[in-house]
Amino acid sequence: MSPRRRISRNRRGGFEVRLPAEERSLLASLPGQLERLLDSLPGSGERPDALRRLFPVAYARDADAEAAYAALVGGDLLDHHREALAVLAQTADATRLSDEEAEAWLAALNDLRLVVGTSMGIDEDPPEIGEDDPRYAEWVCYSYLSFLQGELVDALMGALPPPVPGADDEVPDDPWGELPGGLRWDGTSRPEDE
Repeated sequence: MSPRRRISRNRRGGFEVRLPAEERSLLASLPGQLERLLDSLPGSGERPDALRRLFPVAYARDADAEAAYAALVGGDLLDHHREALAVLAQTADATRLSDEEAEAWLAALNDLRLVVGTSMGIDEDPPEIGEDDPRYAEWVCYSYLSFLQGELVDALMGALPPPVPGADDEVPDDPWGELPGGLRWDGTSRPEDE
């Protein structure tokens, strides 16, 4: 028998949330901590290292283009992060989420997880951190956010419409027919031309 999921799709729409009080308390407090970090952003476009994954660099080799890009989309990104964090903080005690609230939770959980992971130096393969490590509390928080994000992704995937029949069939070698010059759709030579 599998353990009961903390977040699951409700048959009538929306999502059921079954979290213990201490987890709800954590989810209510974390958005405010990240919000304070976002409030401390300088107007120059400089980002603290912990926030670098929330504001990805588009033009690493061109400072002027990057500054123009940051000026163009930085405010919208910041607003998006803040809105998702606000929804998570406001609905941390909810036992039911709408589709929109669940999507905001997913964005906020991802933001929080990225910031905690970046501050810990976690990359593709997270290390195992023991209880005697000074970063253990952060590690537990990161692991919990990752777990809850996975539960929410599974619940949201369950809300997707069923796949179209035949959608998983293999793609033919040349789905668009023969192209001039003897090349296949992916730019390689057809087997008979090799």
